[in-house]
Amino acid sequence: MIYFDNSATTKTYDEVAKYVSDCSTNMFYNPSSVYAPSIKVKNSLNEARSKMLKLLNASSSDNIYFTGSATEANNIILNGLTRKNKKILVSVGEHPSLFETARNLKNNGFDVQFVNLNKDGTLDIQHLLSLLDEDVGLVSFIHVSNETGAINDIKEISKLIKQRVPNCLVHCDGVQAFCKVPVNLSSTMVDAYTISSHKVHGPKGVGAFYLRHGVNLKPSVFGGGQESGIRPGTENVPGILGFVLASEIMSKNFEQNFEHVSTLKSKMIELLNQKCSNFVINAEQANTSPYVLSVSFANVKGEVLLHALEAYQIYVSTGSACSSKLSGNRVLSAMGQSQQNINGNIRFSFCESNTLAEVEAVVDAVATELEKLRRL
Repeated sequence: MIYFDNSATTKTYDEVAKYVSDCSTNMFYNPSSVYAPSIKVKNSLNEARSKMLKLLNASSSDNIYFTGSATEANNIILNGLTRKNKKILVSVGEHPSLFETARNLKNNGFDVQFVNLNKDGTLDIQHLLSLLDEDVGLVSFIHVSNETGAINDIKEISKLIKQRVPNCLVHCDGVQAFCKVPVNLSSTMVDAYTISSHKVHGPKGVGAFYLRHGVNLKPSVFGGGQESGIRPGTENVPGILGFVLASEIMSKNFEQNFEHVSTLKSKMIELLNQKCSNFVINAEQANTSPYVLSVSFANVKGEVLLHALEAYQIYVSTGSACSSKLSGNRVLSAMGQSQQNINGNIRFSFCESNTLAEVEAVVDAVATELEKLRRL
């Protein structure tokens, strides 16, 4: 089996899975209770927040809130930072969890405007600046595109936003960036940042978001007051601690992993050019994450090619798993790609356990199936 869909989810590290299991039986106490074992669990949660701030290179005075997913985190942030009398600017290149939340706000009377993408998949900064004025209260844009791997310069863009509108809040979806490309929030002017456990070899069902000190966020869910009232509900302690452990492992091996997946991606592009024809590498002109390679093959449907590869036990995707039931591809369309390229899109996404032999096997299978499908 060859798994090249690591942008959808990653395999949990063995040591993380064991740790989560141990925590489930040994640290099962409710962190909101007041007896000694629960207080110990509560302290472990607070320690997890401190560790996550360090991994994000953020100030110790800033805040981390744990959620059930990055989708939930994006919803909490966008709904919680919006104000009825302020405009909201959202990139059209966002993950569905943010884009659909923005559309829902717009449908409910909020002034939401969408910022274009460049042809290379990055945020159109000139369009953003043309929309920025004193009435804008929040700007949200993705750090690394989940569709193409295109990287937005969050340091430069957040600086430009704050120079134009100092009181404007800035949110970035960092799900495909965290532990995979350099993240240093203390060097940016980003106010909120979303991350996810199962994208970094942690357990599913855990997300988190960073919030800069002094930023006020309205809760949209109410209950027992957990997570400082921002996200009430008993915390998933084993999942949270597993998330932090997985993040620490990936961060420790960051440079080694980055070099390895860069080699895999470069080799795959080289072999595709040698063995395949009539394809486009999306976001090729942008600075992209080595973990993601988006390729549009002409004269073939991506979904058909995906299932053809499945017969080889090769698993890839046509794009975001969260929008796999929707037709088309909003991000590629916003980049100006033709409908033919959009129809033939395949996203390959790597992790440190993938090998060059797997890359060779995948390209051979792609070349074989492309020839068959195009004959049909």
